[in-house]
Amino acid sequence: MIRALALLLLIAPAGLAHAQRSASPRAAALIRAGDALLRAGDRGSAIGYYREALQADPRSTRAYERLGDAYRGRGSHEDAREVYEAGLVRDPDAAPLWLGLARTLIEAGRPDDAARAVRSLLARDPEHREGLRLRADLARERGAWSEALTAYRALLAHAPSEEEAAELRRYEAALRLLARPLDPVSSPRACGPASTPLRRALARCP
Repeated sequence: MIRALALLLLIAPAGLAHAQRSASPRAAALIRAGDALLRAGDRGSAIGYYREALQADPRSTRAYERLGDAYRGRGSHEDAREVYEAGLVRDPDAAPLWLGLARTLIEAGRPDDAARAVRSLLARDPEHREGLRLRADLARERGAWSEALTAYRALLAHAPSEEEAAELRRYEAALRLLARPLDPVSSPRACGPASTPLRRALARCP
């Protein structure tokens, strides 16, 4: 699989990677056929069509995404990882590929590597909601309360609905208690004599 993908990368000149991220007409038709087979439950045949789509257009971000997702769906985590990483070589700004890679790594029992993938996504798009949610979940699972709190605060700042905002406020309140000794804003030391003016302002000290 690695050699096949490497060959595909050589076919498409690197300088054109950002000029053509969407699928060519033939690749798009193959992707649609693969999608139909996947909906019908024929994952193996769908994978064949997605691979053909990549052969037809090695610059297609969507083909990498579909093929990676199909491998991940059948539990072939190493194949999925290789596909997402190959796609990211072509298009390092492709959020679906970073998310697919992170979820694959989580399912493969590699949460630290998954967290690095999420941080790479957020370095490119700091307000990406799925990325922020995944960062918060990963941080919460490993007890990194301050990191989880930071992610939930970022989500809350751009909550699309009051219902979601209320849910995020509940998480934020619980995490604020857990992170209180570490968080520079909610820590009891935020308003102490050694605190900086910026920290006091963020903590709304009297």
